[in-house]
Amino acid sequence: MALRDLRLVDWLTNENVMVRTAALEMLSNGYSTDQRVCEAVFSAWDQFTTQDAFPEFPMITHLEIPKEFMSETLSRAEVMSAGRPLTDRACRCAGKLLEAVSVSSPLIFSDHIEQIAQLKEKSKIFFRIDLDRLRFRVSLLDSLNEDSVADWFTSDIQPMVSFGYYPHLESLYLKGRAEQSLQIAFEQLRSGERKPHVLETGLELASRYRLVGYESVFADGIDDENSSVADGCAIALSRCRNDNVLSLIAERFADYSRSGQLRSIDVLRRSRLPKTSELLRFLRAHAQGSQVQNALRIAEVLQFDFSDLENWLEAILVVDDASLKRIASLLCLVGPLSEGLSDDDKRRMLHLVRSRLQDQAV
Repeated sequence: MALRDLRLVDWLTNENVMVRTAALEMLSNGYSTDQRVCEAVFSAWDQFTTQDAFPEFPMITHLEIPKEFMSETLSRAEVMSAGRPLTDRACRCAGKLLEAVSVSSPLIFSDHIEQIAQLKEKSKIFFRIDLDRLRFRVSLLDSLNEDSVADWFTSDIQPMVSFGYYPHLESLYLKGRAEQSLQIAFEQLRSGERKPHVLETGLELASRYRLVGYESVFADGIDDENSSVADGCAIALSRCRNDNVLSLIAERFADYSRSGQLRSIDVLRRSRLPKTSELLRFLRAHAQGSQVQNALRIAEVLQFDFSDLENWLEAILVVDDASLKRIASLLCLVGPLSEGLSDDDKRRMLHLVRSRLQDQAV
């Protein structure tokens, strides 16, 4: 059983700062939509201070903010930014909070536009916030011409649209009426004739919302010759986080290019679903070269699936040193996870991990 979000959320208030930080990174990298994350982050700030709770938090951009937490979010952002230099950690956290708000659904922030405007005036840390675009996205919730997006996507001439196509497609999606437009957008992935603005708009939506039902299209797109398209499809597929994703990658992996295989492994690494570890081991026979083999092992290590301890130990034993160094900060989770093992297995595992990390704390 791979490490699940529930346990990671609990660790956001762990006494060990390394465990807290690793848990938040895992949740963010996995595009977690668990709304308890926001509440747990706030609790950690209250318990350990904004400066010390998550030293690396300013580098993390994904945070699911529930509507009921909007007022508190903005209040905290105001307090954390007030009178502080832009380099201050608390101030940077405030900036990230408002950035998270700005890329969330307008249904979340629609009642708070003026408060956001007041915040933007008070500190330069909020310079990335485009108030006009936020207001426009909110306005489309009531005023959108619902036939316009599909018409634009099928037009031979790219129309000029204020703030781009994304706000319009987003509004359709939030109303449950985007299927036709999304089908037009994602058909581009399987077509030799593409309209870049159409596909880019669809993938932008898929990078911010969980578009379940389009997994097959995204799985095909992971191996696209255009790297930006392929990367967008990988993010979209990672957001879906369901068993269908595992099945699709299992079916297509052998036919992917090396780049496609590496992207699909990244999707699996982020997903942390119950059968992910088993699939990662199955895919080894189809891996194109040592780099892909190593990526499979890294992904298996980061599932922290101790229900099959021998395979997990083998994976961490054979991962190359450079890769292990890159994930070393996450291996502090081995400590709390090992509490469920027998004394012998715990000693054996901790010894191996410490020896590979040259006695760094785990």
